[in-house]
Amino acid sequence: MKETKKDKIVKFVGMIALGILIPNLAGLINNRLYAMPVLMLHYACFIGLSIIIWQGNIWLMYYLRSSVEWLTKQYHKIIIAVFFSNIVYSGVVGWAFLSIWKQFMHQQDTGKSKISITILIIIIAVLFITNIYEIIFLNREKENTLSKVERLSTANAHSELEALKNQIDPHFIFNSLNTLSYLIGKNQHDARLYTDTLARVYRYILSNKERDLVFLKEEIEFMSNYFYLLKIRFNHSINMEIEMADLDTDNFLIPPISLQILIENAVKHNEFSELKKLFISVLVESGYVTVVNEINPKQFQPHPSGIGLANLNTRYKLLTKKNIIIDASLKMFVVKLPILKV
Repeated sequence: MKETKKDKIVKFVGMIALGILIPNLAGLINNRLYAMPVLMLHYACFIGLSIIIWQGNIWLMYYLRSSVEWLTKQYHKIIIAVFFSNIVYSGVVGWAFLSIWKQFMHQQDTGKSKISITILIIIIAVLFITNIYEIIFLNREKENTLSKVERLSTANAHSELEALKNQIDPHFIFNSLNTLSYLIGKNQHDARLYTDTLARVYRYILSNKERDLVFLKEEIEFMSNYFYLLKIRFNHSINMEIEMADLDTDNFLIPPISLQILIENAVKHNEFSELKKLFISVLVESGYVTVVNEINPKQFQPHPSGIGLANLNTRYKLLTKKNIIIDASLKMFVVKLPILKV
């Protein structure tokens, strides 16, 4: 765990405070019995002890946490760290220091009971401080883990979104070339008009390929151009009506090429002719764009590619955390696409 400036300040103040409090709580030092220079020397010794125990505990915890491979679970590491660093290390170092201090400072009145009380106070203080450090460490470790998971999830989502975007291009090209091939053999004038309109449509796809969201107004214009391509091919067999509520489409966003997928889906799966037309209704209202078409399934349904609605729903979940709403009855097929307020 990287030590911050705030950590260093807390550690510095804490070591000095413990160096002063421990001998007073244990009754090892009577401030009235010593001259100031001698008293300061005593406190300097205990502050030194505090530094040795504090830093030693931190080093031992880091070492045990990172080096003991068989400790696979976090609470095992905490238990071992508490036993070895808090109790054994602090007790041994405290006892050794007090023995030397007693001889060096000629503290003959310091009995075993006071030394035992001092070691007990040291261990309790270390346990308390270690628990605080463990809580801070685990919280930061959790935050770092969550941050890594979030970054990884974002990267994976971005990669998946790019893959889904790339699926649109070959799918759209394949259908467009089939249509163009059909028109070239039937009507060269319509084929030329189709080519010009297709160029405008595909320019939209290329210009928005790198964008995750576009303005609703742009997407509706693109959908209208795309539907015009269908009108060239199917003539009066299909119709589309766009109904817009009192809504400023410049203030709403939608994933690009999402409406085109719904129009294409309706054309792909329904039987229609000039006698029995395919009617598509697009309602733009606050919160959603709703696309509705009557169901008249083809006698021989094409094998589903899984790109259309599944692609669209996945893109929506990745971009907006929302799902598209599909309501299919025996007569009507309804898809509602959430739109986002700018």
